Amino acid sequence: MKSRNNSEESRKVLSGVIQETLADTTGALKRLFPVKYRIDRSLIRKNKAYHVVKVDGEYTSLAKTDESGNFSDDDFKIAAFTDLHLDGKKEKGNVTLEMIIRNISSQKPDLVVFVGDNITSAVEAGTVRQFAQLMEKLGVYWTLVLGNHEGDNDASIPRQQFIDIFASYPHCLVEKERKTTKSGEMVWGVGNHVINLLNAKGEIRQSLYFIDSGDEMTKEDLEKYKEEIASTNNRKDDYIKDSQIQWYQETVNHINAMAKKKVKSMIFTHIPLVEFHTAYERAMESDAEAKLLHGVKLERVCSSGHNNGFFDRIHDLGSTQAVISGHDHVNDYAVQYKGIILAYNQCSGYSAYNTVTKKISDTLMQGFSVYTIDKDGGLKIQSYRNADLYPHLQKDILELYK
Repeated sequence: MKSRNNSEESRKVLSGVIQETLADTTGALKRLFPVKYRIDRSLIRKNKAYHVVKVDGEYTSLAKTDESGNFSDDDFKIAAFTDLHLDGKKEKGNVTLEMIIRNISSQKPDLVVFVGDNITSAVEAGTVRQFAQLMEKLGVYWTLVLGNHEGDNDASIPRQQFIDIFASYPHCLVEKERKTTKSGEMVWGVGNHVINLLNAKGEIRQSLYFIDSGDEMTKEDLEKYKEEIASTNNRKDDYIKDSQIQWYQETVNHINAMAKKKVKSMIFTHIPLVEFHTAYERAMESDAEAKLLHGVKLERVCSSGHNNGFFDRIHDLGSTQAVISGHDHVNDYAVQYKGIILAYNQCSGYSAYNTVTKKISDTLMQGFSVYTIDKDGGLKIQSYRNADLYPHLQKDILELYK
C-alpha cells in the first residue's frame, strides 16, 4: 500500500513538472514572436487640414502653414503620450493603441511625442515596426524618447536599434546619429535631438529637446554615488550625463545666437529629475518658489538617486520653461519651481501599473497631455483622462483587470 502511495505521489510530482515545463516553454515561444495588436481601422482618420511642413537646416524645424503654403502664426499643438508599455498583454495593448488613435484623430495635433517606455515586450523589433506603421497611417509628424524599460532585458533589441528603426519612417523626426560636443566628445545616450518650431516669419518660436535618460545606473555609478543614493531615495534609476548637459548647453547657446534672442524651449525626458520631488514638497509647504499648477501625486518620485545638476544648468541658462517626464504612472502633477514647470505627462498605457492594479481607485488615469505653443513661444499645458473623454468604454476596459 505504501508503494502504491509513493507511485501516486511520483506521478503527481512528474505531472506538475511537465505542466510547469510546458508553461515555461509556451511563455518562451510567446516571447520569440511579436504580439500582433488589433485595432478598429475605421478609427484611423487623417487630419485633412493638416498643414505642417518639415524645414531642413542645421536643425530640424517644423512650421505650420496656411492653405497657400505660407508659414503661419497659428498655435502649435503637441499631443504627448507616455508609458504605453506595449508588451505581451495583447488585449490591454489593443486598448492602449485604440485610445492613442482616438485621441490623435480627435485632437488633430501638429506633432505627436512619446515620452518613453513605449514598447517593452521582450523581442520588440516587429512591434516597433507595427507601431511605426500605425503612426505613419495617421500622417502626422511624431518623435520620441526611450524609457528605462526599452532594451533592459537579455531578449531585447539594443536601444540604438529602436532609434534606427523609428528613424527610418518618413514622419518620425527622431535622429539616429549620435551627437558630439564642440570638443568632439560623444554625447551619451541614443536619440538625443532638438526640433525647432517656427512662426510666420520663419523665426524660432520654441525649441524642443528630447534627451535620453537611460535605464539604470552602472555598477560603477552605483559604487561612486552610493552614499548619495543611500541618503536620498535609494533608487538605481539613471540620470542625464555630463556630456548630454554640455550638448544641451551648447545647443541652447548656438540656437540663441542664430535667432539673435533667447529662445524659449521645452525638454522631454523619461525619468523625472530629482527636483520633481523637491518642487512638489515645497509647493505643499507653500514655498514662494514652488506652485502646484495641476494634478495629483499618488506615488513617490522615482528619480535617480544621484542628482547630476541638470536642473541647475537649465535654470542658469534661462531658456527652458518646462521639463516633461513620464516613468511614474500614477503621478500627473505639474509644479512651477524657480520659474520652470516640472510636469508629468499623463500616463497612457493600460499594461502599465495604474490606479486599479495598485488598488488606489476604480477609476483609471490613462490619457495624454497637450502642450500648446503660441507664436511668441508661450506655453499652455492641459492633461486629459480617457475615462472622462470616453466614459461609455470604461466598463469593458475595467473588465481587463478582473
